[in-house]
Amino acid sequence: MKLKILLKRLLKEKGMTQLELSYLSSVPQSKISMLCNNNYQELNIANLEKIATALNIKTISELMEFSKDDHLES
Repeated sequence: MKLKILLKRLLKEKGMTQLELSYLSSVPQSKISMLCNNNYQELNIANLEKIATALNIKTISELMEFSKDDHLES
């Protein structure tokens, strides 16, 4: 089981770019890109909190989920 970050889908739903999210959250765009592509070794909780605040996310399930499939698609 793998943890899948749903950020790419959230940005598309909100019509927001990675750069706009970077500005609103103070998280570097390079880190946002890695999360959008589910390309990470470890997660920075502070960055996830900043992103959740900027996107007005109320529950963690809006931002991430467990995936049974080894192939993570956004």
